[in-house]
Amino acid sequence: MHEVKRVSAAGLFSFVSELIKQGQTAKIPVSGNSMYPFLRDGIDSVEFTKGSFDQIKKGDIVLIQRTNGYYVMHRVFRKYKDCFYMVGDAQQWIEGPLFPEQLVAIVNTIWRKEKRILCSNTWLRILTKIWLILRPFRYFIFKVYRKVRKIFSFHSKE
Repeated sequence: MHEVKRVSAAGLFSFVSELIKQGQTAKIPVSGNSMYPFLRDGIDSVEFTKGSFDQIKKGDIVLIQRTNGYYVMHRVFRKYKDCFYMVGDAQQWIEGPLFPEQLVAIVNTIWRKEKRILCSNTWLRILTKIWLILRPFRYFIFKVYRKVRKIFSFHSKE
């Protein structure tokens, strides 16, 4: 039996950053709920690849390093010629401006259990665009979702 070892996010992402700089890819499990409903904690994994500021576009999922050293993976919300802004899929708060030197990697593939989902998938891109437009209403969407889920879970117990 293999022993599971836990590492800090800072240690993990600095290692991932080095792999990416060497042209490698890195697949890591998603932790946290800031990218819900598109990425689910403990269920999904993402594959990081090297990318440049010129390549990223609205809707891409990127890994950045904040000026305080913390790493964050969120979705590009807006991009300008010299900076960009990003937001978590479960959040309304927009972070930025972020600069090209803060970009560590781009997510090119999502793994849902053993199913491979390319981030270039047309349907995923369409859903992402719609979700970005709905950003101001996410709080209410999640609130309604929780109520509906509670109602249906109550009825399923009967």
